[in-house]
Amino acid sequence: MAKLVTPVKGKHLYVVGIDFGHGETSAAICPIEWSKDAGLRESNVTDIDMDIAARKKVIPSAICRKDGYNYIGDEVFEHVTDNNGIRLAFKQKPVSLDGEQEKLMTDYMEAIYKRIRESCTELKDGNHIVYIARPSGWIDEASKELYRQMALKAGIPLGGLTSESRAAIYYAKSPSVNFANEISRGAIVFDLGSSTLDFTYLSDDNKPVDFGYNLGASIIDNAILERMVLKDEKVKEFAEKFPEYIDSLKFKARKFKEYAYSRNENSKSVGGFPLENIIPDSEPSNEDYAAVYVRLCVNNLAELNALVEEETHYLSSLKEALLDFKTSKIPGKSINGVFLTGGASRMNFIRPLIAETLSLPLDKVKIDNDNPSLTISRGIALLGATDAITTVLVEELKKQLPQLVSDESKTDSLSRKLATNITKEAWNVVESTCHSWINYGTSTNEDELKEKLKRNIEIFKNSRISAIVNDTLQDYLRVGSEDVRKKMNEIISRYAPGREIKMSGKVKIDSVGDISSSLSDMSAAISEICDSISNWVGDALWAALGLFLWGVFAVGYYIIKGAYNFFRDDKDKRKDKADKVLNQKNEICSEVEKKIIEQLKSNMSFKTKVSNALSNYFTEQMEQNLQQVTIPIE
Repeated sequence: MAKLVTPVKGKHLYVVGIDFGHGETSAAICPIEWSKDAGLRESNVTDIDMDIAARKKVIPSAICRKDGYNYIGDEVFEHVTDNNGIRLAFKQKPVSLDGEQEKLMTDYMEAIYKRIRESCTELKDGNHIVYIARPSGWIDEASKELYRQMALKAGIPLGGLTSESRAAIYYAKSPSVNFANEISRGAIVFDLGSSTLDFTYLSDDNKPVDFGYNLGASIIDNAILERMVLKDEKVKEFAEKFPEYIDSLKFKARKFKEYAYSRNENSKSVGGFPLENIIPDSEPSNEDYAAVYVRLCVNNLAELNALVEEETHYLSSLKEALLDFKTSKIPGKSINGVFLTGGASRMNFIRPLIAETLSLPLDKVKIDNDNPSLTISRGIALLGATDAITTVLVEELKKQLPQLVSDESKTDSLSRKLATNITKEAWNVVESTCHSWINYGTSTNEDELKEKLKRNIEIFKNSRISAIVNDTLQDYLRVGSEDVRKKMNEIISRYAPGREIKMSGKVKIDSVGDISSSLSDMSAAISEICDSISNWVGDALWAALGLFLWGVFAVGYYIIKGAYNFFRDDKDKRKDKADKVLNQKNEICSEVEKKIIEQLKSNMSFKTKVSNALSNYFTEQMEQNLQQVTIPIE
């Protein structure tokens, strides 16, 4: 298992987010402002110069390994060799740390991290954490674990990873993009990279849904390569003889694609290059092919789109993917907008195709006009900074929970509430028993009343006390846990201001089937507490009642009242005796309540069970609520 870096408050000052894209790579840095909430940190994310000399924020995901040095980005084209050449499109789902593609990717990760450290001099050993993104289609744990291990092997102080589309979601929620409202009601992130097309659906009422399709924009690069670059027989011959230059030719095709789609859709795009631009002077192939010129030209984007569709059916496949995701992955879900990310999402046919397929107004298909190539790295940096802060806060709250729920004043308050509620319900039993005896008794003998009271109190003890305890604890959870709720909301506000918990959850103990598995411990604890209280509260109640019953039925009283009672009917006589019990309500209830409080205060098992159960319960509540509003770091 990969040993990730755990955030440490005060020690870690920065988060770096890296988007190792299949086609291009970018990174961003965000300070960890431990004392500030999410909304105050949005403007602090800064794009990192990945090409320091040219001040470029995005570089091609390209590598050339030569003489023990790894060249990356545009500089690789100056160091082509017959042995290695330029390597593009090498990112793939990892299957082994020892695989050639995985080793190449690890070398690339190491070179990128080295470049970031050169660009950001404020980054020192131990003062920052790095978070990276993975394609949304990499959902199996084995692949994610290998990817984490590759990053660690590259020397990256990794804090975790998340899916590229979820990083984009987090950025889309920021004020600078203003897409949070659409996401809250249900929206899709459309992440078009070089290798894959990834979707994530998110709304306030649903768990995120991820799915990916093998429809990356490199398909278009290959179409241009086949239909435009290699249409010249001399170029085709060169590629067949020297396959190590295929990636160089593909990169030229990609650059022409980017150039053409950056222009007005009705403009003619003309480009080209001589093969000597990619063949070093020292190579034998230079003499035969250096003078060959590759001409690239389209009259407009409609012509280019037609060429792509004819060669690959790419536009049709995109439409099918959208419909498949809508109908089979999120059936019946409301789609209120689509947010585009990835450099390839700027192609002119993307937004209209999505709007038409999903029946959305064009303005609901939004793209980050600043630079969609930076969306994911910015989102990772922001999300990583929030995750670092929240990780620390969660751990601090977990440590505080036992103290919060076992505070003496809280347990005393709970004990008094339990005593009051049990006594109130118990007295209702006494009252109803007395009134029943008055109306339906068979004699005027007070022993009959005492027997009925004893029987009904026993029934009350066995059937009602557990429900009273449960209801009282529910009320305690709801009302008496305000400070715990506030602590949880401090954490949730880091992710989702405005979505704080208004009330803690409810625990049911009616039956095991009625409760979620995460709350089973709380249910069992409440049941045990109920049984414990039921065992002695009936005895305490009867002892208190008996004290007064024997008093009100004293012999002297009946000698004085004997002559008076002789002329009254039995119902009146029973009422007279019952009233003597009922008139003692305050004294009896006070005595019962006092005994229950004494028992609870001296019962260490009760205090321990309540404290442990509530601590476990609030931990589960905190984690469940956080899962509902956070974007997970893996």
